[in-house]
Amino acid sequence: MSKKKINNTIWNYVDKHPNIIYFIIITILAIIVRILLMKYHSGDYDIFLKPWFDELKSFNGLPGLAHDIGNYTPPYMTLLAILTYLPIDSLISIKVVSIIFDFIGALVAHSIVLELLSEKKYKDKMALLVYSVYLFLPTVILNASHWSQCDGIYTTFVLVSILFLLKNDFKKGILFWSIAFAFKFQAIFIFPLYVLMYIANRKIKFSYFFIIPATVFILSLPKVFYSHDLLAGFKVYYNQAGTYAQYITLNFSNVYGIFLKGYDQNNPNLIYTPLKELSIIGIIITLFIFITIAYIVHYKKIKFKKQTIIEFGLFVVLLSTFFLPQMHERYLYMGDIISLLYFAINIKKYYVPIIVEFISLNGYMYLLFGGFSINFSSISIAFLVFLVFYSRDMVKKYFIE
Repeated sequence: MSKKKINNTIWNYVDKHPNIIYFIIITILAIIVRILLMKYHSGDYDIFLKPWFDELKSFNGLPGLAHDIGNYTPPYMTLLAILTYLPIDSLISIKVVSIIFDFIGALVAHSIVLELLSEKKYKDKMALLVYSVYLFLPTVILNASHWSQCDGIYTTFVLVSILFLLKNDFKKGILFWSIAFAFKFQAIFIFPLYVLMYIANRKIKFSYFFIIPATVFILSLPKVFYSHDLLAGFKVYYNQAGTYAQYITLNFSNVYGIFLKGYDQNNPNLIYTPLKELSIIGIIITLFIFITIAYIVHYKKIKFKKQTIIEFGLFVVLLSTFFLPQMHERYLYMGDIISLLYFAINIKKYYVPIIVEFISLNGYMYLLFGGFSINFSSISIAFLVFLVFYSRDMVKKYFIE
């Protein structure tokens, strides 16, 4: 075959399959970026993950689950125990698992966009755009490949859950949310969406919510087996809640960052709770907000269509992270992703994912690289202003028609 024919063949393929070629190139570039960051140790890896891994390995992996090692959920600790059997350095194996979920999550987000825009001609291009941006979000890249964190794991299961909600399968939706919750308590930030959908649709059975404890228990069985503690999968949530009880917020700019100031010279953005009761009051205020929204949803008989699910999903995550106490720098991670889905159905509001990512990334910058480019309280105020405008749009669209 002549060079001219080879050249024509290549260009014919490019012309016929531009999306596939773009997908492959973006995927390769995303992998390269993550490989470049694999060598870095984060404080969380050195102080927590590596010691947990080494201790599990000293007990021959899974049998180590009989001991109180780490404060992460049993499913993740089981995963960590399994990794000890691999002849791979813990830094690499831990990161690779989380990185794999970066790509799975991006593929699920791609499927969600196709479902959201099923009647639009540009659905394929938008789905590909969301897939690409997902993989190159700074918070997504840093979370797994630099920080060795696992927020991409629970977020991926939340995305699968959302995909089933869009297909009117609430039962499978709550099942995959339960898996997310079993891996990471932070899945709770979007749980109000499921409650609102239950209130809005009386065909949804309340019994579906019993899937949650059943799933947590089943995924905790390895821990239960070795520790002989039937409640092992549930105790971790209580223990986590008290880990940083002395702080009202930890490097995350929310409502408490507007009025309060940290006194730790090493990290002024670890803000101590001036009142022991303040954290409880913050939780009660958050519940008040969601109960009020639930009342309006019931009163207005709001129907949760595809677009409604995404818009309320982002809304409840923003409200949760802004008003709840003891928020860490990573806790808006799920909002970073859902904001991309929001953009897919509200193209003119392209600034929404930019603002959400900006707020989220700010916390990463201090913890990972030692400083903020913008004052902590200024970001808190920016978050407030953004939330006010987003709330205004939601009120106009759904609450005062």
